Amino acid sequence: MADKKDDIRALWNRYFKTRSDEARNKVVEYYAPLVHIQAARLSRKLPAQIGYDEICSAGYDGLIEAVEAYNPTRKAKFETFCQQRIVGAVMDWLRSLDPQSRTVRTFEKQRMMVRELLDAELNRPPMHHEIAKRMGLSQDRYDQLSRISQLGREVHFSAMDPKDSSSRSRSSERNWDIGDRRQTDPAARMARQMLTNYLTRGLSREERLVLILYYYEDLTMAEIGVVLDLSESRVSQIHKDVITRLRNRFKGKLEEELVA
Repeated sequence: MADKKDDIRALWNRYFKTRSDEARNKVVEYYAPLVHIQAARLSRKLPAQIGYDEICSAGYDGLIEAVEAYNPTRKAKFETFCQQRIVGAVMDWLRSLDPQSRTVRTFEKQRMMVRELLDAELNRPPMHHEIAKRMGLSQDRYDQLSRISQLGREVHFSAMDPKDSSSRSRSSERNWDIGDRRQTDPAARMARQMLTNYLTRGLSREERLVLILYYYEDLTMAEIGVVLDLSESRVSQIHKDVITRLRNRFKGKLEEELVA
């Protein structure tokens, strides 16, 4: 334990002295378990479609902010200081999932109704300035709300397929498809997520977290117990029961599924 305290003290001293990204990242890596603990706790309270990995990603943003803002002269323990930053970053991320405010959603509904009315009246698709006029909005206000509403819409990368004939002549000019060898292959990350979903299908939230924290985040049974507010023996029992059920469920089918 003393060695770990000496290690983190040295990391902090190095970061305060250099303020380099490398030193900061070492400190972040040391405190990474705090993100996993908070993510697991929040995951139990959030809807099932909110993924654990997504919560962790947002939590890391909060941890980085906490490291950069921490001032040890205020005598607050960093572990206490960063908790609110981590949770706050996750909350900010959750709020960002719906970037369209009530005003913008109302605008979208009204625009759709006006477009349909004008289409029937004019026997053709209406122009933007015609829609804006019927809605009683200035062109600038209409354009502003239109841009904001676009922020929440999904962009399909298939629209940028270099094989598409309309964009083939420009394919050599694109730079968004240049690989970054330092990053994790998105296909591998997706495969990992699909495998996790496949294996944990039908499990309770608590059972899913036990598997994810143990096999993906390398937490011990005792640490998982702290996260889930369970005894170490209870966590061990959940793990044993789940593994037994998975073995009985698949019985060699998993290998066939993966090969296929």
